[in-house]
Amino acid sequence: MTTSSRYAVALHVLVALAHLGGEGATSERLAGSVNTNPVVVRRILGLLAGAGIVEGKGGRGGGYRLAREPRRIQLDAVLKAVEPAGIFPVHENLENKACKVSCQIKEVLGGVFARAENSLHERLRETTVADLLRRVETSR
Repeated sequence: MTTSSRYAVALHVLVALAHLGGEGATSERLAGSVNTNPVVVRRILGLLAGAGIVEGKGGRGGGYRLAREPRRIQLDAVLKAVEPAGIFPVHENLENKACKVSCQIKEVLGGVFARAENSLHERLRETTVADLLRRVETSR
């Protein structure tokens, strides 16, 4: 079991694109900023494009740019785009019918996780890509 960094990489890419303005960038250039493989960035850009957050085309001569102003991209929309199943998944293991915990835990955790995700989305909705860019640009 590993923790996904898709969301953090997606935000990094979006802030980099916002920093570039309308210029846009290739997945290779963005991957250089993130210090990761361009394939990782292309997968994330595909998810973001599917959600209408970025636009562009891959391949030779291609490039990506924000599909809307950074102040109109809320962080919860980015999370939904790159982690559509949520960030607190309940395990997929079959239940052990002889164990009460095994038979009930998915339902119990599902409710707890749903409330946590709702709270998280409410907080993320308060921040935009423009807010992150402003923090990056004003830091040392």
